[in-house]
Amino acid sequence: MSTARTITTLIADDHTLVRRGFVQILSLYPEFSVIAEVGNGRDAVDQAKALNPVLVMMDLNMPELNGIEATRLIKKFDPSITVVVVSAYQEDGFVQQVYYSGANGYLLKTADPDLLRSALVKAVESDSFTCPHLAAEHLRLLIHPAPTEDHTPQQLINQLTTREREILQLIAEARSHQQIADLLNISVRTVDTHHNNILHKLNVHDSVALVTFAIKHHLVVL
Repeated sequence: MSTARTITTLIADDHTLVRRGFVQILSLYPEFSVIAEVGNGRDAVDQAKALNPVLVMMDLNMPELNGIEATRLIKKFDPSITVVVVSAYQEDGFVQQVYYSGANGYLLKTADPDLLRSALVKAVESDSFTCPHLAAEHLRLLIHPAPTEDHTPQQLINQLTTREREILQLIAEARSHQQIADLLNISVRTVDTHHNNILHKLNVHDSVALVTFAIKHHLVVL
């Protein structure tokens, strides 16, 4: 398999051994050139903006900003950057949320190197969402479900802003409003406002119900 251009690649994973393993695997294939490694989602966004890679390999569960929200921010900045989430999680709900984040594919860390290579190249060269571990029909129904009644969980989720999703992840990690404010360089009052808006948009009434909803629908990664 060959591609017409060098696929400059940014690898984002909070485990150093996993990152180095991906670097070693991609070094076997001449079409790839790893230009940076990062250990959290916020650095992934910053380096994607600074380096403009062709491809970002994104872990799902990372500190500071999970892979779903990091993907959303990268695609908002530059939709032409290919982002493929590479994760140990096999649940359909994560695949669905990754798709809605704007990612180009979802791969499992158990994939063999040749499958990883071919799926990454396909994600770069194709307009379709790549997810080799799911049957094509199952994937189609997952990312293009049949129309249903109003106010489904996904329709409620779609109302959330990027900032609200970011704060929801931090709430699920049991961060206090003061800790969230310090991390995001905003006021506690602003965090309170976002929290209340999230409760309203998701039609839940307290933080326990909020976190339960977020976990059930794979909005957060713990």
